[in-house]
Amino acid sequence: MQDIILQIIGDIGVAGATYRSMEFAGSALGQLSMEERQTLCNMAIEAGGKNGVIPADDVTTAYVNARNAGNKPYEIFKADPNAKYFSKKRYDMSNLEPVVAKPHSPDNKALAKDCRGTKIDRVYIGSCTGGKTEDFAAAARILQNQKVRVPTFLVPATQKVYNDIQTLKIGGRTLASIFREAGCLEPASPSCAACLGGPADTYARMNQPFQCVSTTNRNFPGRMGHKDAGIYLASPYTAAASAITGYVTDPREVFAFDQDKRWAIEDILTDSARVEGQEMHLA
Repeated sequence: MQDIILQIIGDIGVAGATYRSMEFAGSALGQLSMEERQTLCNMAIEAGGKNGVIPADDVTTAYVNARNAGNKPYEIFKADPNAKYFSKKRYDMSNLEPVVAKPHSPDNKALAKDCRGTKIDRVYIGSCTGGKTEDFAAAARILQNQKVRVPTFLVPATQKVYNDIQTLKIGGRTLASIFREAGCLEPASPSCAACLGGPADTYARMNQPFQCVSTTNRNFPGRMGHKDAGIYLASPYTAAASAITGYVTDPREVFAFDQDKRWAIEDILTDSARVEGQEMHLA
């Protein structure tokens, strides 16, 4: 989902939704998990938005009901049928390609394949945007039976995500063992870590002007430490692929994706797949 939101932000700019709400809708959205939807909505602020919203559906209610221990009643709000929007954009999901946001702005969009000559010093997979269970499952999928060429930091967003890394399996191996065998650093304790820079001893902080591919949400000067460091925002797939090659890499260069199927976390962990939705609307 990072590819989608970086595409959108690249199109409308970091001020494209200032003081407005970004609503995502369309046939493709029904195929997305809650974590994927969270990635989209999480980064609405990077376009200047007040918030990001996705119409509630069966996926939403199932997620809420599973966590509604007291079975408290709740109300679902929807946009009025005659609602007027400041602007609308339509995307055909089948035509989108892996993208990155180059330094030093989330709207500095480029195709990952066009940045192939950019050598990197490290990879960072983490944050509220890119450190969820499904993000690590995606990265582990790419890193199976591979070796990383640069230090690869793993920072889960929550304790549950950390636990999932230790227990969830792909092909009989836990995500943690896949990362370990690939040469990644051991998963850190859950935190924001280098995403917000912090003091010099902050875990994975860039204290030198390194070049980093990161699944975080901002890449302004000094965001992850050194003011001259270069941060390339990317999806977990692109981040993992870049860790393998040592340069910004389109994940299709190192992994043979099935172009006719979309893989959700339950598919990745059970080696089954489902068909991908095609359209998304942004209003």
